[in-house]
Amino acid sequence: MAVRYCSTIDVNLFSQIEWNQLGFVNLGAYGDWLAGTLIYKAMDFIDNYCRHNFQDNVGTIYVDGRSRETVHVTSSGVVTEWPDTYPEFPIGLMPIPLMRVTAVSIDGVAQTIGNFRTYNTHVAYVNSVFNEGRQNVILTARFGYGTVPHDIQYVCAQLCSNMLSDMVRRRMFADLMTPIMEAGGDISILFRSPRVLTDNEKSILNKYRYHAAEIT
Repeated sequence: MAVRYCSTIDVNLFSQIEWNQLGFVNLGAYGDWLAGTLIYKAMDFIDNYCRHNFQDNVGTIYVDGRSRETVHVTSSGVVTEWPDTYPEFPIGLMPIPLMRVTAVSIDGVAQTIGNFRTYNTHVAYVNSVFNEGRQNVILTARFGYGTVPHDIQYVCAQLCSNMLSDMVRRRMFADLMTPIMEAGGDISILFRSPRVLTDNEKSILNKYRYHAAEIT
């Protein structure tokens, strides 16, 4: 199961919004909406903004060999086993930082794992080079985060809090918003509002943001 980036307790502490201000029938229904809808939408926004998630992922990564000692995963293809119940994971996000590579295959031949070193964004072949080819290097790897960084937990809770305050201000009750969110509607424009994504949250997210670039 996907790890939430923040808790409903954090959101309530930051927002100080009462359940009846958003038209909920009771506190339980409000808590369910926070945990099952709003927090996940904030997570989805954070992932899209940073171009990677903050989960603990396992996957198979396909990388081009270029007759060099290293291969980089920042422009790779990846087929993964995403965390359960996390369908919103954005397509094409980069499998970094690498935590551990458990298997390497080059041109269809399994390699001795002890001959490779794992770094945040690349894998090095000790005293050798990766054969040139198109996605001929296959890495079985664990990547992402063992635990969600504390400042990402803070940003997630603050985005939810800011969204709640903005909904109250604009009288956007949850019974109107939930069908849009649950149907896959794009609410990212609401998270991008200066009242929701403030300069403070943006500056924190920018530290984690990856820009796709070809590494030569």
